Amino acid sequence: MSDDQQQDRHEQLRELLGAHVLGHLDDLEAGAVRAHLDGCAACRAEVADLEPLVARLDAVDPTHLDERPSPAAGLGARIRSAIAAEQSERDRRERAEEHEAARSRSRRRTTLLTAAAAVVVLALGAGVGLGRATAPEPPAVPLEAISLEVETPGEGTGIEVESAGLVAHTWGTELRLVGAGFEEGAVYRAAFRDGTGRLTPAGQFLGTGGDDMTCNLQSALLRADVTAVVVRDEAGRTVLSSAL
Repeated sequence: MSDDQQQDRHEQLRELLGAHVLGHLDDLEAGAVRAHLDGCAACRAEVADLEPLVARLDAVDPTHLDERPSPAAGLGARIRSAIAAEQSERDRRERAEEHEAARSRSRRRTTLLTAAAAVVVLALGAGVGLGRATAPEPPAVPLEAISLEVETPGEGTGIEVESAGLVAHTWGTELRLVGAGFEEGAVYRAAFRDGTGRLTPAGQFLGTGGDDMTCNLQSALLRADVTAVVVRDEAGRTVLSSAL
């Protein structure tokens, strides 16, 4: 027998192994199979795998093989309910995620607006501060120093003039006076004399006794027209004067 013939014979007998383990072969076929098994290890191994299934096959009721299994009662409803619950939970999670994302965007926008407002405030503050720091100093007012003489120094009035000066404004003349010794609470009046000898009032001040006193007195008389400065006490007596 050629190799091909041996292989064909092997396949024919191998197809009979299932019927063999079930005992469904006739004597002639069963004898041929047993003879083949004696010399074929592969078929013996296959028979060894099939033999444990014989007991399970015996438990099968062949009368029920054509019946289609029926699902448990309510199984369809439970499946649909589970699917609906899963869909509802998935929708809830998606809405929660969208809500959280919206809140996050709102918080981020609020933070950015707050930061922007703070920057604006700081910028404005810095601008104001810079403006103040860089604002030009007002021009110094030219002060014309004058010498105010105490009219009655020998009488012990105690009046002392530390400094006195005139400021020429476009609207008139200002007298700046720093001194002490004016009788406390007493009223003193200042005036500017013009070329005609007329006195133009320049305001009044109260004496502070021995304390230092600073006062600015103003008159509508232009500086060019002022020829003298006069300060008088309540009795009309001249206590200070300056001829210009």
